[in-house]
Order: sequence, then structure tokens, then C-alpha cells
Amino acid sequence: MKMVVLGATGTTGGLVVDEALATGHDVTAFVRNARAVTPRQRLTVVSGSIEDEAAMREAFVGADAVISCLGARVTVGTLLRGTDFQRRMLPKVISAINQAGVKRFVLMSSFGVGETAAKASLLPRILFYYFIAKRLFDDKSIAEQALSRCEANWTAVYPVSLRKGPPDPAWDLVALNKVRNVPGLPKLAFATVAKVLVALASDQTQAGQKLLQTVPGGWR
Repeated sequence: MKMVVLGATGTTGGLVVDEALATGHDVTAFVRNARAVTPRQRLTVVSGSIEDEAAMREAFVGADAVISCLGARVTVGTLLRGTDFQRRMLPKVISAINQAGVKRFVLMSSFGVGETAAKASLLPRILFYYFIAKRLFDDKSIAEQALSRCEANWTAVYPVSLRKGPPDPAWDLVALNKVRNVPGLPKLAFATVAKVLVALASDQTQAGQKLLQTVPGGWR
């Protein structure tokens, strides 16, 4: 497959590029700074801004799938004052996907965004999702309303808290509408999420779904 990765210089996005190349896909990394991406076979690096819808559309033409790992920079300022990054970005990404005729879109979101916050256990819900990261997550929740306008077969993934390290040997990937709550504060490796995002790019059975990714048995 031909995949375009957004956010390829971030932690998860970089691992998505690695995973996609390792599993035989051709990858285009659409990034602001091309020098931040290590050149490799079957990897095309396109320099551009996600604010530039025309540039994204051009980069997306001919792609089978777009994977977005874009996220706002987490700083004291964004935590306190919030950001409109996702609200500005995601509608433009989706418009470029529609114009380019891409058939598959996989979005990395976060557990705690929108309806998922109510499924968290009490302490993380109060301290983190409703207090520390509330403004960042509100931005994502508003932005994801644009998914209803996506003409590609889309899937959104909501991973639990993430940590560095090798991929986990196992995980659960389950539709959010089947999840009542997620006990505790489970963690997965960034590399585990990258594996799932790449696999979903060629899996049409999960189209139109919002999926929780958590540790095995880490949901009820």
C-alpha cells in the first residue's frame, strides 16, 4: 500500500513510519521539516504545512491511506489556556483527503477525549481528563466532529496512556460502544499503537468505528 503519515516527526508518528516500511508499504511523510526525517528506501519525504490544504491534497493524491498522528504541543501554556490546533488542522486534513480521493483514513486520538472520558476510572477522570488535560482534549473532541464529513473509510483509535519501550506482546482493540469503563490507569507502548495504526490502514472491517486500545482485559 501507499500510505501518507502525518506527524511523522513525533514519537508515535515516527514509529508508524518505521512499522509501515518494515511491513512492506511505501510511505510518504508529510512534515514541516524534511531534514528531521531519516531518508530510507520506499520513503518519500514531502515538506509542507498542515495549514496548506492544497499542499496536503497534492501529497495525498495516489495514496491508499492517510494515517494522522498529529497532536498539539503539550506546554504549560496549552494546558492552562488551551489550543485550537486540532480544530484548525483536522477539517483541513479531511478536506484534502476528500479532494484527493483517498479511500482510507486512520486517526490517532486519545483515551479521555469526548465520550471516552466518562469511561475512565474516577481518579484519572477527575485529575487528568477533567482537569490537567481538559482543554487539550476538548480541542480534539470538537475537531473530531469533522469525521462525519470524511468521504474515506475512517477509523479513530483511542489508546490509553503511553510509554516508551518495545511493543507489547498483546493488547485489546475494542469498539467504544462495547466499553462500559476502563479501570485503573493502563499503559501501552507507543510502538504498540504504531503497529495497530498501520494494520488498520489496510483493514476495512473497522471502517466508521471508534476503537479503544488498551492492555489485555483492561476494559469492562
